[in-house]
Amino acid sequence: MENFDMDADDNIEQENTVSPVKKPMQPSGIAMDALAGLLDSYSTTDMINSRRAATAIPLQIQQSSYSSTAKMAPTVRTPVRSATIIQASTPNAAAFHARSNKAEVVVEHIGNQSNNKNTNETKKAPVIQLKSLVKPYKSMYQTMYKRANVLNNQIEEFEDLFLSTLNDKESEKSQVLLYPIGNSVQDEVHLVGRVVCDSAGQLNGQSIVLEGSSRTSKCNRVRLDVSSLPSYSLFPGQIVLVSGIYTNDGCFHAKQLTDPPLIPRPTETKVKTDLNFMIASGPFLLANGNLSAFEELLRRAEEDPSVQSLILLGPFIDERSSYVQNLQDKTYEQVFQDLIEKIKSFRIKTILIPSLRDIHHDLIYPLSPFTINDNKDLAILYGCEPSFVSIDGLQCAITSTDILCHLSSEEISLNQTTERMCRLIRHLFQQHTFYPLIPPNESVSIEYEQAMQYAKIDSLPHLFITSSDLRPFIKSIVIHLIRSCSHWQNNRRS
Repeated sequence: MENFDMDADDNIEQENTVSPVKKPMQPSGIAMDALAGLLDSYSTTDMINSRRAATAIPLQIQQSSYSSTAKMAPTVRTPVRSATIIQASTPNAAAFHARSNKAEVVVEHIGNQSNNKNTNETKKAPVIQLKSLVKPYKSMYQTMYKRANVLNNQIEEFEDLFLSTLNDKESEKSQVLLYPIGNSVQDEVHLVGRVVCDSAGQLNGQSIVLEGSSRTSKCNRVRLDVSSLPSYSLFPGQIVLVSGIYTNDGCFHAKQLTDPPLIPRPTETKVKTDLNFMIASGPFLLANGNLSAFEELLRRAEEDPSVQSLILLGPFIDERSSYVQNLQDKTYEQVFQDLIEKIKSFRIKTILIPSLRDIHHDLIYPLSPFTINDNKDLAILYGCEPSFVSIDGLQCAITSTDILCHLSSEEISLNQTTERMCRLIRHLFQQHTFYPLIPPNESVSIEYEQAMQYAKIDSLPHLFITSSDLRPFIKSIVIHLIRSCSHWQNNRRS
């Protein structure tokens, strides 16, 4: 453990237990200071007070008084579930069977349909390939320096992407040069950086700050004035290219805002036969752990001759469920195993995608697939969160995290002509990731080193599927030749 990187808390504990002599702290640069205050910068007053109440002794007080304080017990640094989990009432079986909107079509999109349908044709299992995490990984071992380094590398990648996209190699006069942030000049320059907020609370037109990379700008920041932009759509964590001039008050007056180019399109895929699959999102349990709603879903998928496979998005064992929170006679793993056995009793190809709300699974994003001891059933496939699934060559991007709701609560926009849902989906493709919001929502804990590898969108999918608390929709984005849809989280009621 001598070469193991430790953060400030671990250094303080080691100093208290080994020697009372004060040792110098690790050097903290602008990126370290910015990252240390990043969480409070995007939190409301209630959220900040709740976190402070949960901490017995602030880190600043420990650093100033640890030399004269008695030996403290070591702190166990283990990720735990939040103590203030919202409890959702779970409907009972009688209310489920008495529902009036059974089989109701909430939203519909009519595309190209095959005219030759044979109802007597037997189901053909499609060829399914999963691109996901294979094994669980160790989390919460990153130091603050490593996390800052990962976020900095992301900005540098986008700098190279902007330069390679905008510059014309044949004409040297049209070469675009990136200037360091914080280095005031009188000419119009181009800056690339991450959008952050300068204070606690939500982002607004007067609190926008642009943060540069270590390579180009030494992680400096500058206040961004967007008053002259005819339109914009910004959120914390977004990486953009801004063209403008510096003003006398130290702000950067933006004249043009350029979003990153879209990720490459996938290779052309020709589906020779009709492809039909059903998608459902949890929670699936009724009151007292009743599985009648889940069983009806599986039966409808099995009895429908056109459905070739079933995609189930978590949560399966929802931490918000009143039944799960008051569970006493079973373990969470036993309840989940009951769901697996119920799936095995039906003859349908099924893909399971975990959720951050699954109380029996990991809580660090991105999530590894479910670990099942008896994983010999080839009819059940276990994907990670998020996942890329290829179904007979059709590339599907799937996530159970409500990124659309998180983005909609943080995004600010002006004079946007694009429909909001399409704009939120487009942000994911422009930022090349399933979760571009930095810092994330308080319900999401991200391991950034893993997220940059396994939550990255390398190519445009043909179909984008996400569960959300927002209104259900399915959109065909003709401009970018992709389709995106949101699956209603409560669709089990219908």
